[in-house]
Amino acid sequence: MRLQPYFFLTVAVAVCGIACSNDPGTTRQQAANATEQLKRESREAAGNIKKGAAVAETQLGAAAQGVKEGLNDKSSSLVDLNTANKAQLMGLPGINEKRADAIIADRPYQRPRDVVSKGAITADEFQKISDHVTVGSK
Repeated sequence: MRLQPYFFLTVAVAVCGIACSNDPGTTRQQAANATEQLKRESREAAGNIKKGAAVAETQLGAAAQGVKEGLNDKSSSLVDLNTANKAQLMGLPGINEKRADAIIADRPYQRPRDVVSKGAITADEFQKISDHVTVGSK
């Protein structure tokens, strides 16, 4: 551990604050005691910082895993053709406002493909969204 210049100034101030005497031996011993105490406290502080960093690393890893799981959870990102609002439908590939209105107008759907058989969108359009949609009850 590299000691910074302010460390020595802190030690000197602490020693003189404790008791500056006319006896160099006493002053030297007080400086040694104060320095040893600062070393112990610095080691303890470094240990606490390491523990805190380990906890933060664990929490960061858990958060990253949660994000990954959330992104991989396909079912939670599926758009329900029976309940989605216009903006959600327009977020699907190739679905514009007119197609979104048609999907809403032809509800309910028993199966996702019913959106084609009811004429709301074409088979080609359905192909683009088929991996992104589901149907629930309306």
